[in-house]
Amino acid sequence: MATSQQTNDFTILGPTMAASDTVLNAIYSLYFLPDNYKLILTGSKDTDQSFYNQIITLVKSHDLAHRVAFKEHVNNPSAIILPNAGKSRSRYTVSGDSPEALASAILHVSRI
Repeated sequence: MATSQQTNDFTILGPTMAASDTVLNAIYSLYFLPDNYKLILTGSKDTDQSFYNQIITLVKSHDLAHRVAFKEHVNNPSAIILPNAGKSRSRYTVSGDSPEALASAILHVSRI
């Protein structure tokens, strides 16, 4: 009989919902991360509606709705994606210029 192992979600606070490659890279980085890694995007009520709709369509079409959430407040994220390197010295912040680089940085933070 196989036993199932329950995993805890690793919550990633994504960049604010401004039209940028950073948001897209954050979403695509999920392909390189385990399924229990969840992305939270904030600021959707203040973003350009066409960009928001583009992101919603992307998430649905890539079957990532179970891993991406849109909220206005996040408590205690496990990692925080920053738009640019060097913005914070916290060991839980990451940045990267590609989905692969972000995923690598997030995995590094998860091991701390």
